[in-house]
Amino acid sequence: MNKTEFIEKLSSELDTSKVETGKYLDKIFKCIATSMKDNDELRFVGFGSFKAKNTEAKEVRTPKGTMAKVPAQRRVSFSTGSEFKSIVNDK
Repeated sequence: MNKTEFIEKLSSELDTSKVETGKYLDKIFKCIATSMKDNDELRFVGFGSFKAKNTEAKEVRTPKGTMAKVPAQRRVSFSTGSEFKSIVNDK
């Protein structure tokens, strides 16, 4: 399922237009991203948690055997909540 298909499904669940649903979904994604910029963790009980970690700059070997620099950055991970897992696994 891609974003367009998800928006179609969500708009039918919410009984709103696809355009309006798409705008809200984009705003939700942007709000999550800006929240993660300022915080290390964002939790949605039952759904899951986003966690951000700072990584230091480093050099890595590429598949061609050369060295490449990877800049320092924030890495975001997501772990699913128990309610989310139970829905996905039909439990």
